Amino acid sequence: MHRVFASTGAFIGRPNGRDFRLIADLAPKVRCDGFELMFYEDWYGKEREIADFLCSLDLKFPTFHCEKRIGELLAEERFDEALKKFEANCFTAKSVGAKLMVLHLWNGIISDSNIGANFSAYPALVETAERYGITLTAENVIAHGSSPLTLWRRLLSSSPDALFTYDTKMAQFDLENEKAFSRENLFIWGSVRHMHINDRAGGYRDWSSIRTLNIGDGDVDFDGVFSGLKKVGYCGDFTVEANSFTAEGVPDLEALSRSVEKVKALVKKYL
Repeated sequence: MHRVFASTGAFIGRPNGRDFRLIADLAPKVRCDGFELMFYEDWYGKEREIADFLCSLDLKFPTFHCEKRIGELLAEERFDEALKKFEANCFTAKSVGAKLMVLHLWNGIISDSNIGANFSAYPALVETAERYGITLTAENVIAHGSSPLTLWRRLLSSSPDALFTYDTKMAQFDLENEKAFSRENLFIWGSVRHMHINDRAGGYRDWSSIRTLNIGDGDVDFDGVFSGLKKVGYCGDFTVEANSFTAEGVPDLEALSRSVEKVKALVKKYL
């Protein structure tokens, strides 16, 4: 059974101070099968408090999104700091019951400019996640010097057991949603364990248009994507991350719920 989750990052963010306590009131209003907990940089030092609070709620957090700057620290070769922070993420993920973690192995302005450093640290990250009973997946994050699919292929050449989370919005930036299901890339799907279903408007590698949109508000061909998922026999779950804040900074939980329901309809139609 394919479950469809919502990211807490869709309604907990800068507009409301990244206050994890708001999850108690906001999350139950989202019509989904569970949540992907987004961990923020300013949450370090509060791991136990956050975990205890979230465990007191009647909510499920099957997946966890690692704090995004880990990949930047690796590229800067600040390995000890990166591993320490990564372990804090793993502790929180395990504490809230997550079994799968999404990682930006490369990220930010530095992105893939020193990708060898990121790849060399990857096995240590996997080993740490495994100690916490967590499956680590690298996301097809937008990159500066290369395309996500190219970086995935390179990672597999050095770490053949690497696992992935595929994001439709990220792929759309490089027009890779169609390429991902081409004959030459089919082998990648044996390593994909999770899906982020998000929309995006804008042209090829248009850096002025990288906002994560609700389903149907951008250019992603979701029928094509889900037809491809049927072709490759995808059997995992999905997370909707769509930015669901209004212009006034108020969480639009109804819009997020509609996106979740659209994904469920696509699952029913194709999978």
